[in-house]
Amino acid sequence: MTGDEYMKFMENFVKAVKRNWPKAIIQWEDLSKDAAFGVLHRFRDEVSSFNDDIQGTGAVTLAGVLAACKTLGTKLKDQVVVVSGAGAGGAGVAMIIREGMKREGLSHEEASKRVLVLDSMGLLYHGRSRMEDYKNDFAQSVEVKKWAKAGEAPSLLETIVESKATVLLGLSGMPGQFTEGIVKQMVANTDRPIIFPLSNPTSSCEALPVDIFNWTNGKALVACGSPFAPVKWEGKEYPIGQGNNAFVFPGLGAGAIIAGASKITDNMIMEGAYALAEYTIEKWIAKGRIYPPVSEMRVVSSGVAVRVAKQALKDGVATAITEKDDIEAKVKAEFWNPTYPKVVRRAFGTN
Repeated sequence: MTGDEYMKFMENFVKAVKRNWPKAIIQWEDLSKDAAFGVLHRFRDEVSSFNDDIQGTGAVTLAGVLAACKTLGTKLKDQVVVVSGAGAGGAGVAMIIREGMKREGLSHEEASKRVLVLDSMGLLYHGRSRMEDYKNDFAQSVEVKKWAKAGEAPSLLETIVESKATVLLGLSGMPGQFTEGIVKQMVANTDRPIIFPLSNPTSSCEALPVDIFNWTNGKALVACGSPFAPVKWEGKEYPIGQGNNAFVFPGLGAGAIIAGASKITDNMIMEGAYALAEYTIEKWIAKGRIYPPVSEMRVVSSGVAVRVAKQALKDGVATAITEKDDIEAKVKAEFWNPTYPKVVRRAFGTN
């Protein structure tokens, strides 16, 4: 189904959920990129919901970039970020990184110039052909067209060269897209680039961490969307953090449910990202990690849930908690513990 027929089906679905489970949170998952933005925009004010592919991916990526910036002693607002991939994930990443830059004092226009997004046709800019409507929000001035030496739009390498990018994020699903030439250009732009090939599964990863280390002489800060073994470089092991959406979406959903949030706001998504970033900075940066180990996911989720619930209060969308509530205690009480009764084998027919 597409168009009006598709949206009518989704309207009926949302009505049924609200009728049968009025306190439920809807997590939109694996919708096509065109449907993903339309559905999120259409229903986010009608039912408490979020799209993990857009907002969860964005939140986890922002957290990783913030942790990397802390490692380097720099600010997010000073980075030039190139996002390769303009699907739901890439668009979500571009949106939230732009918002993070605005939190640090940039205007919307200033932040937009520092976040450059490419799809399979090249860099997005105003007036480019074959560009879906939602991509216009990430389009650069038509002046960037002159960066292209051939074709209508600048390529990934041309964009990195001309923008002097310091951060490269892969959400293209194109294995091997970050070639040696592209990675070495990042080092030419900045002594310690932030390079995250985030596409998963492993077979879709834009570059292998070990190759990035080799091509940058160990200077790059690397995290991936899939699990990778630590990289050994000059006698030392470097853990490769996994930017897994599961660091954010369970806590986001739990926090929204505990707060009784009538809507999941952009600020609640941002709080999830900053909760993850601050936990990483406090506990794991000194150990060389951009993300916590996956084994820490439960602890992270608890912190995310608390921050999300508190933000729901600030945004005036909480219906189940008040300023007087001990939100940390509520989160702890509501979290599921995977404990099971002991099973004892008995002979058939005995008591």
